[in-house]
Amino acid sequence: MNNEAMNNKTILITGCSTGFGRVTTLHLLKRGWRVLATVRKEEDKQSLLKEAGEQSSSDRLSVFLCDVTNDDQVKALGKSVADSAPHLDALINNAGTSYPMPIELLPLSHLRAQLEINTIAHIAVTQAVMPLIRKAKGTIINVTSVSGKIAYPNLGAYAASKFALEAISDALRVEVAPFGIKVVVVEPGASATPIWKTAKERAFEEMKRQGIDLGDYKPLVKAVTKMTVAMERDGFPVEDFAKLIESILDQKNPRARYAIPSSTGVRMWLRQAAPDWVVDRLLRNKLKW
Repeated sequence: MNNEAMNNKTILITGCSTGFGRVTTLHLLKRGWRVLATVRKEEDKQSLLKEAGEQSSSDRLSVFLCDVTNDDQVKALGKSVADSAPHLDALINNAGTSYPMPIELLPLSHLRAQLEINTIAHIAVTQAVMPLIRKAKGTIINVTSVSGKIAYPNLGAYAASKFALEAISDALRVEVAPFGIKVVVVEPGASATPIWKTAKERAFEEMKRQGIDLGDYKPLVKAVTKMTVAMERDGFPVEDFAKLIESILDQKNPRARYAIPSSTGVRMWLRQAAPDWVVDRLLRNKLKW
């Protein structure tokens, strides 16, 4: 689809400070989309506007300050979006983070926060702008993860939030199908985004603040941390995510799910096909646990 044909297309993307959200925002702007993006901090807003200006596309970018876990701010976002666009052709629920910790030691406040930002917030944003999506018979893209199908130790809370978003997406897809709305899940594997660095720093700060001793779990946490660092280093380019999003939006009838990269899809298929004891044994061997 050429840029001129897309000039009337409008998309809302959450979580655009860094990573997938930011890169996808800039990519779609280059393709002629009008992008409404959310960030939480003023400095991230200004940085994103500046970068869009450098590629001569800031005139099609609106950036809103919004903590998607705050009900009042999400309601205000819905009103701001409605004031900015007569309809929404697409929504990408991308905002997210991770709270790593062995389940036995995981503060319940962290579990609640994990589910709030990675699951409940996406529902809140979707509800806030659904009237605009209905008008356009648009597309809702929920960004889950390979962890929406495979639960790794020390990342149980994160996996729970992504498993839940997969289920919600399945239900929503059928519920809104009669209205011409499409619901798509994108399941990324590891990529060079700051999510795991941020998660590790937060976890260690919280352990220090609450005096949490990892005890017997120290080798496990160290092994999982090493694994996530390696996955980030060797992960797929973030730009590939943006290209996939563009491809999905170009399709009249996109699939329900897209794994990226393709090897992620293979891993998820193998997880479903293999007996639990085999998967457990493989994980324990990999982590030497």
